[in-house]
Amino acid sequence: MKTSLFAIGVFLIGACSGTYKLAKHTDNNIRIIADSLQLYDSSIAIMIAPYKQKLDAQMNEIIGEAEETLTKELPDGSLGNFVADACLSYAQNNNTTADFCVLNSGGVRIPAIQKGPITIGKIYELMPFDNMIEVVELDGNACKELFTWIAKWKGAPVSGIELMLANGEATNVKIKGEPFNESKTYFVATTDYVANGGDGATMFAKGKRTSNNYKLRDAIIDYVKNKQTIKANNNGRIKQN
Repeated sequence: MKTSLFAIGVFLIGACSGTYKLAKHTDNNIRIIADSLQLYDSSIAIMIAPYKQKLDAQMNEIIGEAEETLTKELPDGSLGNFVADACLSYAQNNNTTADFCVLNSGGVRIPAIQKGPITIGKIYELMPFDNMIEVVELDGNACKELFTWIAKWKGAPVSGIELMLANGEATNVKIKGEPFNESKTYFVATTDYVANGGDGATMFAKGKRTSNNYKLRDAIIDYVKNKQTIKANNNGRIKQN
């Protein structure tokens, strides 16, 4: 009996520690027929057709033109600069004091707007979220934290500000053409997502926030309609040393 138990134990140990090899493999290709789940309902399609046509017409409306292709790049790029310019323009022209604008690169959702007509639908692709524009009052120390945040992300969409990135730090900062003054208070235009600490922008919690309850996407649409022609403004607002 002892011998039998020992033999069984050795067999089980060997079975648990052994390696397994694939004995057989079969490939099957299954063709999926369109709407095989029968989700399409012609009556619903007929019902929503007028609304779809209206929506398509709205999305296909041409509101301006890109003189050149606008591209998303870091440390700065013409597409991010365009979005930041639109944000700052709204903040400065709608009873809100703003010195400069800083946005998060992740909020720009497409890699480029091609040269040629710009449609409302393209702006929705660019900015699909309902982020609101906010202006936050920051003291000098909080601004320095913001500049370090820009350096951490290796750049950001900005307007009204210039800076140099070197060794993970921001230097030679100029705001509206003037050297940054640590003793001053500045008003920074951004989105509610960033102002709420999105992407680690915790320094905005130290400032006083003002919102006009206006979506950044709508401000971009207004900006294009007003400008009509959008230039690829990649003027080295953020330089990499």
